[in-house]
Amino acid sequence: MISTVAALALHGGLMLAAGESIVLDRPPNDSQKPYHPSDASEPTVNPPAFVWVPVRGASKYVVQIAQNQRFSGNSARTFKEVPWSVLVLDEPLKPGRWWWRYGVRKKTGKTVWSKTRRFEVSESAQVFPAPDVQQLIGKISRDRPRLFVVRAELDRYRKQAKTELKTTIRRLRSVCDTCIGEDLVPEPEYVKGKGTWRGRHYRDIFRRTRPPMDRMENCGLLYVLTGEKKYGQEARRRILHFFSWDPKGSTSYRSNDEPAMWVMMRGTRAYDWTYDLFTPDERKKVEACMRIRAKQFYRHLRSRKFESNPHASHSNRTLGFLGEVALSFAHEWPEAAEWLRYVTQVYWGIFPAWGADDGGWQEGPGYWNAYMSFALYFVVALRQVTGHNLTDKPFFRNTPYYAIYTNPPYAGHSPFGDGQNGRPGRSRGNLLYWFSTLTRDPYARWYANAQKSGPGNNVLAVVLRDPTLKAKPPSDLPQAKVFPGVGLVAMHSKLGEASNDAYLVMRSSPYGGISHGHANQNAFVVEAFGQPLAIASGYYPWYGSPHHSGWTRQTKAACSITIDGGIGQVARHRSANGCITHFATGTAFDLAVGDATPAYKGKLKRFLRKIVHVRPGVFVVFDDVVAPKPVTFEWWLHSMTEMKVNGPARRVLVRKGDARMDVRMLAPDKICFAQTDQALPPPESGRTWPKQWHLTASTVDKAPATQFLTVLWPWKDQAPPDNAVRKLDHPSLLACEIALAGQRHVVAFKTADQSGDHVTLGNIKTDAAAFAVRFDPTGKATDYTINDARALWVDGKKLFASPKRCTQ
Repeated sequence: MISTVAALALHGGLMLAAGESIVLDRPPNDSQKPYHPSDASEPTVNPPAFVWVPVRGASKYVVQIAQNQRFSGNSARTFKEVPWSVLVLDEPLKPGRWWWRYGVRKKTGKTVWSKTRRFEVSESAQVFPAPDVQQLIGKISRDRPRLFVVRAELDRYRKQAKTELKTTIRRLRSVCDTCIGEDLVPEPEYVKGKGTWRGRHYRDIFRRTRPPMDRMENCGLLYVLTGEKKYGQEARRRILHFFSWDPKGSTSYRSNDEPAMWVMMRGTRAYDWTYDLFTPDERKKVEACMRIRAKQFYRHLRSRKFESNPHASHSNRTLGFLGEVALSFAHEWPEAAEWLRYVTQVYWGIFPAWGADDGGWQEGPGYWNAYMSFALYFVVALRQVTGHNLTDKPFFRNTPYYAIYTNPPYAGHSPFGDGQNGRPGRSRGNLLYWFSTLTRDPYARWYANAQKSGPGNNVLAVVLRDPTLKAKPPSDLPQAKVFPGVGLVAMHSKLGEASNDAYLVMRSSPYGGISHGHANQNAFVVEAFGQPLAIASGYYPWYGSPHHSGWTRQTKAACSITIDGGIGQVARHRSANGCITHFATGTAFDLAVGDATPAYKGKLKRFLRKIVHVRPGVFVVFDDVVAPKPVTFEWWLHSMTEMKVNGPARRVLVRKGDARMDVRMLAPDKICFAQTDQALPPPESGRTWPKQWHLTASTVDKAPATQFLTVLWPWKDQAPPDNAVRKLDHPSLLACEIALAGQRHVVAFKTADQSGDHVTLGNIKTDAAAFAVRFDPTGKATDYTINDARALWVDGKKLFASPKRCTQ
């Protein structure tokens, strides 16, 4: 019965260290995972992961679950000697109501229990039990190779190398032939310097050491696929070189985690594939070094209690690399079973730290691309050697849509996160190809095909190559999507059609600006017809560089709002965050509301941004901003090209390629425009950084509150007429009328908190905080969207009513 948990037991009891008091149910801090399942929740996965905040001084835990609060009867189960503050069972639970608690045993033998939490297991929950680790190990071949290209399939792959894999082999040869016998980088020095300049030296070291390590894997792969010894011997030469470096020296995990991770990532694979070329003495030396490094990985993860504190990007990489090592040496090193148990519990239970079941990602498309690629190596290795498919997990099945919606293949840049100025590249297409094979998703394959990248030229390209899957463009998908777990909304006019799609993405994230995220809550970007028009500005010379810290991470670099000359949100704090409080999508309108108030840490009392997408491709942005004292407010807009500003008309024209965007600022009444191409501090030298332009529309007088109403109208062939947008006067609304595609659209927002109060605007009556109504050429209301409403009438006809709350 649930044998994985029984196997979790390690030597020793469940007692606290001497002198420690037992404090259970501590509230999680900003970096810790919250309790899961939370009280009165309905998890989406069965069995749910049980997660709690670690107890100081405790090394083991007891966990109880039952279908009654007394934890008695046949349903009650007790799991003893749980070594980590996460537990995932290897059997699903019976649908229905359950309770759970965790505890710590005192020296007296008595167990002190946490409070009891109730959760509901629904029939519709995704059944996704964790694997039994001993069974996993039993499925791993004892013969090498055993990573990705397993011994039993070696002949098949070598036959394919002469047929369908010929292109991959040719490309690998072109890389490997140029590196045979080249001088190898010496063991690097310790990282030097202080502050931001230490980061630069750290970057320089990994830029020197990564490429020759990459070739180590390339040559090993080419050898295992072809059997040609010159490539295997080159991989062997590099393995012997890099694993002669002192694992406790300048490239130890503690000293410099980048080469420490990279040498193991590349070396573990290459060593497995070229194992037959080493003498017993060479194997002993290489494996001794590998073992020390792998222990450092595990020690690092456990010392930071990664299972509870997973919000560190590099540690997320380390987890997967440790999993590969555990698979490779499961039969040789006894501790590898514990490593694999830990990795699978975390992957099944809390991975990823930067996303949720909806598939969104906190740190931007660039880091999503990198970290999903890292993660899929372990996912695919596990699948190849044991048959367990981690991509059945909801996050993995949904995360391709994060790219499809927020950063389609025709995007001009990749917001929101470090490296955001880059376009989706060939590697993005490779990644979506791999996902398409793993999840059998034709929309992911469409993305890969749009990038013209295929599966790539690495081992994942080999084992995940599948030309039988047919691509499908996303034109039949909903045209707008929300990723609430990371606070992202994407609104498209023609998803999947580069020449016709105008889209807006807004971010208001519960994660705030930690790690590779930025202080850009409630920020938006707009792209249209394959061109970026409103962008997330700033560059990424290296992590923590003066420009990166002083501009790119800051609110002023985003299309958001600052006060008093550029004071923005608090950077690098999870509690300085935002959230999407409302999302609706339909045939005529999309509506999203972001609340970024917490991000300013008291400098603002309210910042709500409400965006209505008038289909197809016109975006109305309403900003409701309140400060605790009179201030000036700056509304920011950034572009890759100089903007044409017409101050008296309160209009801005953005141009990029053959795309244009007409920006009409309808409120407030008095604003001042300023534009510059200077980002201070400027991006550091070392390469040529393209200019970017930064515009502010600022209030003239200090005031404790203001509201902005802006219409963003992208266009290509024909500019919208001047009279296509008209501001509507109303004492308690900011409203406008938009003439689009022969139809009239009224879009309005309440300017004060008038909850429950009805307002009348022409022939519309409603209590909605925001609303939009479409009228056909005869004046008949044909569609609408609302925010926080009980009712909506047009010409006295009720279009919407909440049955429980509607009053007339």
